[in-house]
Amino acid sequence: MHHKIKKCNFVFFRKISTGRLCLFVALWVGIAFPIGVWPATAALDSVAQAEAWFNKIETISANFTQVASDGTSAEGQLLFRRPSRMKITYGNGSDLRLITTKIWLHVDRQDEKMLTSYPLSETPLSLILAPKVLLRLDGYETHVLPPSSGIVQIIIVRDEGAGAGKLKLEFSEKPFQFRRWTVVDAVGVETSVTLQNIVLDKPIPNAAFALPDYSSQD
Repeated sequence: MHHKIKKCNFVFFRKISTGRLCLFVALWVGIAFPIGVWPATAALDSVAQAEAWFNKIETISANFTQVASDGTSAEGQLLFRRPSRMKITYGNGSDLRLITTKIWLHVDRQDEKMLTSYPLSETPLSLILAPKVLLRLDGYETHVLPPSSGIVQIIIVRDEGAGAGKLKLEFSEKPFQFRRWTVVDAVGVETSVTLQNIVLDKPIPNAAFALPDYSSQD
């Protein structure tokens, strides 16, 4: 079978035990991030800045480094076009890509010619891929940690229901710009994805997000 559709609450990443770092797709349920004391007005300003930053940009192209607390790591390329479209390519892309549409997160294992699809609404990506990014939503708790070394950290928590779990977004203060996200999986493994060589608002064609048709390759 070349295309599977799955439904679950999951974290964006999970380690597949293949003797090397691969895709992470797991339950988005984890341990709590420590919450510091930060004046309410300053915290609200940081959240508003983050929402405005996401809502004003059109595209992001970047390299990334992914590091997990279990010692694994990977590198690749990210393409992001608001709203809804993101592609994450690991390594040279010969065996693993993540591609989103308005409804789905597709996991493309090119070496196996297998496409597996998950509801985007049940992933943390849905928050930043929405037509209008809002980081303070009903059913979620949003916290801001005191800035440290020029970094602002926003933590979004949902205790139950679809998408239950925790997501941390990091922004540089000067200039204010998205730089990293972090999730924690069900066994407490923390995975951070840091963006490098960021290029903003360069047009990205539809073809960049095209899905493979493995059925035609039988």
